[in-house]
Parts: sequence; C-alpha cells; structure tokens
Amino acid sequence: MNHTDRPSPSAPHAPLFGGCPSLSFARPLPPADVHKAAAAEVLLTDARPLGENRFAVAALWPRDAFLTHRATSSPCDPLLAAETVRQSAIHLCHTFYDVPKGHHFVLSGLDFDLDLPAWGPGPLPVVLDVTSTRTTTNPRRLAMALSADVYVAGVQRGRCGIHFEVLAPRRYAVIRDRTRLAERSAPQVPAGAATALPPEAVGFRDDLHVLLATAPGLPDHTWQLRLRRDHPVLFDHESDHISGMALLEACRQAATALTPRAPGSSGPRLWTLMAATASYQAFGELDSPVTVTALPATSGHTPACGTRTLHLTARQGSRTLTTATVTTTTAGTIRPGCAVPHRGDRAKVAS
Repeated sequence: MNHTDRPSPSAPHAPLFGGCPSLSFARPLPPADVHKAAAAEVLLTDARPLGENRFAVAALWPRDAFLTHRATSSPCDPLLAAETVRQSAIHLCHTFYDVPKGHHFVLSGLDFDLDLPAWGPGPLPVVLDVTSTRTTTNPRRLAMALSADVYVAGVQRGRCGIHFEVLAPRRYAVIRDRTRLAERSAPQVPAGAATALPPEAVGFRDDLHVLLATAPGLPDHTWQLRLRRDHPVLFDHESDHISGMALLEACRQAATALTPRAPGSSGPRLWTLMAATASYQAFGELDSPVTVTALPATSGHTPACGTRTLHLTARQGSRTLTTATVTTTTAGTIRPGCAVPHRGDRAKVAS
C-alpha cells in the first residue's frame, strides 16, 4: 500500500492465537530493516500481514538483551517490549507501507502496560498482534499509531503502543536546523561537576548503564543526564539527538533511585516496572545538559503495598523533552489484599 493513502480503520478481530500465521524465530531481521547497526541488537525475526492494517510480528528476547537482566527469577525487562514495538514500527513501514530506507522516524509517544514472566533458561519467543492507524489526514505526511497485544511464550502479557511520524531526509534536516537554532538561542544552563550515581542505586551492577548523575545546585529528586556515547545499545548507531529509548531508560532509573532499598540489602534495588507512558515534545541535543526530575503522583501511590506511581520530566534549558508516568513495584512487597493498579485504570499515552 502506498504510504500516501489513508488506511481505513481496522475491523474488530479475534485474538491472535486463534489463527496465528506461521512465524519464524530462526534468525534476526537485517539490522537496516529496524535502523540498527549491530545484528545483536535486532529483536525482530519475522512479520506477516493479518489483514488491512493488522500484522503479526515475531521477536526473540535473549536474556542479555537491551541493557542487562538481573537474575533468572526476575521478570523480563519491559523495555524489551518497548524496543520491540519501536522496531516493529520501522520494519512494518518499510515493508508494508512503502517508506523508503533513509527516512527518519520521529517518536512522539510510547506506552506499555505489562505483566511479564520471569526469565527462564533461554531466549523467549514473543509475538505482537499489531494494529496500525494513521493519525493525520494530510496526504503528504505519514503519522501513525501502533497498538500491540504482547504474547510471551504464547501467553498474552499486556500491550504496548507507539506514536510516530516519518520524515523524508530533506524535511528532517529543515526541522533539525530549526530546533538547533532554537536551542542555541535559549538561555544555557551550564553543566555542573556531575558525579554518577552508584550502579546499585539505579538497578544495575555495571557503571556503563548508569544514565543519572548528581550535580551541585540541583534540587531534590533531580539528576543530570549522563550520556555515554560509547554505549553499545543506547548509541548502537550514529544519531544527531538523544534517543527516545535513552530518555525512557533515564526515567526508569530515576524511579528506581527513589525505590526504597530492602533492609540489609547492598545489591541492586529489586523492583518491577509495571506500566509507563511517555510523551516526547522536543529533540534533545547531544551537547547541552539535560535534567531529569521525578515527583510522586497525586494518586496511585500505595507504599504499604510496594507500588508507586511517579511523574518524570526531562528538560534541556527551557524546553521539555519528555514527560513520563511510570508505575513500579518493589519486588516481594505486594501482599494479598493490596490495591495494585490494574491495566484499565492506568493512563495511556498522550502524544
């Protein structure tokens, strides 16, 4: 289908596994198909159309994928699902919507609401039941939303969603020149002498993954973004801006840093990210300081049950780059009778 055509709304459909096509998990797709440089960072293995604007996408989640995983008994990393739906948006547009290679995908919203299983001994097969919807009536623009039911090892585990726009290289260059000029014209806040948080404070054992740092003059619950341009996952390929996944990971780390440590614990904080929504308002420039601030939500905060909802904001100078809401659970603290937020009660993405 030509990408200038407006897709019609998808009809209601039966659950995917009522008639799932044969999908291959044998090998990852070519890295260029999902805008990656390293084959090891490609999660997708196959994709098949199920009808107009509906697709089945296969992925394989290795236990050492995305950043790192904490233990076999810990739940799968939900950011794997977020990255899977992000890669799906790119692959489906190139394969089924005639988007040429070399076009840019600009993220405006990302959300997930998941109940993932614990890791087993090997990689996990994942299938997304994806429905795509065009979000603009302008025939010269391709802006879309993808909503995906997530099946892990054949069991439905929740959903993910993504909002994005596809830009031709020339239009992307014009927009980026405009945003760089706006950033240079804005009052600049000098970066302080930053000190990276200990890896254990943000849920890791390796300093490489730490994206937050303290700096003089920052208020409580605010950190400076610490970019590692040599990071093999978050900077897998050249980029002229801070990626949406890096900002989402920074928000997750801020929520983790505020998670109380279990008594007597000296290792990484144990927690589970249940749900998140993120809205992206502006490009983050690589050469200007960014702050990440976390504030408790006015509702949904039930410390006695071990769950908490936080609002997070990433800012660069006077501009807001990202706002996010995350719900986390401290491992082992949910007790029978606790009022844990349910999928239908959580906020969805605002793009």
